[in-house]
Amino acid sequence: MAGISFELRKVLRENTLTSIFKAFGYSVALSSGPYIISILSLIGLHFLSYEVIKDKTVLIKFQVSVTYLIAFSLIYTGFSQLFFTRYVADRIFEMDYGRVLPNFIGITILNMVPAFFLSILFSVVFLSKEAGYFFSLLFSFTFTILTGIWMVNIVLTSLKSYKFILFSFFTGYATFLLFAYLLSEFGLNGLIFSFFCGQSILFTLLLFYFIYQHYSDTFMEFDFFSRKKIHISLIFTGFFYNLALWVDKFVFWFNDLTGTIVLGPMRYSIVYDIPIFLAYLAIAPGMAIFFLKLEGEFTLYYDRYYYAVRNGLTLEKIYTYGDQMISSARAVILDTIRLQGVFDIIVIMFDEFLFNVFKIPLIYLPLFHILLFGAYLQLILLAIFALFFYFDRRRESLILAFSFFILNLSLSGMTVLLGPYFYGYGFTVSIFITVVVSLLLLRKFLHQIHYYTFMLR
Repeated sequence: MAGISFELRKVLRENTLTSIFKAFGYSVALSSGPYIISILSLIGLHFLSYEVIKDKTVLIKFQVSVTYLIAFSLIYTGFSQLFFTRYVADRIFEMDYGRVLPNFIGITILNMVPAFFLSILFSVVFLSKEAGYFFSLLFSFTFTILTGIWMVNIVLTSLKSYKFILFSFFTGYATFLLFAYLLSEFGLNGLIFSFFCGQSILFTLLLFYFIYQHYSDTFMEFDFFSRKKIHISLIFTGFFYNLALWVDKFVFWFNDLTGTIVLGPMRYSIVYDIPIFLAYLAIAPGMAIFFLKLEGEFTLYYDRYYYAVRNGLTLEKIYTYGDQMISSARAVILDTIRLQGVFDIIVIMFDEFLFNVFKIPLIYLPLFHILLFGAYLQLILLAIFALFFYFDRRRESLILAFSFFILNLSLSGMTVLLGPYFYGYGFTVSIFITVVVSLLLLRKFLHQIHYYTFMLR
């Protein structure tokens, strides 16, 4: 992440109000751009095509299809995301830059090829009878492209040209909206083809720019499989964390009381889906401040402290830099809590007005409030996880990710059985418990940071 960290600090050094808003804007786009743009694009498509598409079930089928594509591609690539992030970070630390590109090509192909065959098998068996073979093929192609996007997303923050990254996302999703409007008369096939085209353009732009910025004599390598360089715990941490984030949706989708069949085995929940996605949309400001504090400030103190340790600076310097790093780590969490908390209060104050503007039934408000608090806690958990990864606390991260998954699965299932008044509490309570435990573990580690640094190396 050195590239983006350096660029954000350069923007902030301008020391003007404009530079602060500029850095904040870039942080919003880089930290939460993919999911925000995805949600906003689906909302925009709804308004653009509402008059053109006569059969409104087509829009629902498309939106559910995209949701499943995003969910399962994230879970599928969860096995690779964290451990390859660590691999890239280690190679950059060793200044072995020549291995980054060929191993990125290797792991991307290793993800995309099985993704295509698994998705084509699923789509042909479960979707082709109802939606046709053309849709099944596009569904599979889109799933494959999305796995590639999540993999290239890993290395985006090593690039310094954040403007090109934003341009790529804008171009990809603008293409999707334009094609969707023009091809909406072709129904479900036209919409899924539009989404595939937009994602393909996005993936191509990011991939070729990454290749352009990284040179290597080797086209493809699988050095990340080396026994000394692979971290098994990170493979399962990434998988369970992504699965935990979606398991409450699965519970509501696949329960007959709350879920409705849409296409083949794919279901959605008219009760749960709208408020949860609105809650996720609301945490964008917190994501931005978390990213800005982490990449623009914490990494500076982190590098300074471990530079002092590696190069044998005086004990006084090491303790001073250590205290500064700990204060910065706390600031990452506290500033995220403060800013997102203020924004959530504003959202709650104007919730009825916003719901009326977007023509969302007010009956969703109580569940939205619960899930808004749950998304707020999830943002705090994300910040804590990021700090654990920086400090290489792999064991704690795996335990927390697995615990979050088990809690969210069991408590969400319990709330469905208890009835509508308890919906959303499973997700929120499971994150609350995980956040409390993770804060205690992080506090304990930071209190003993010098011991872990010197005695357990």
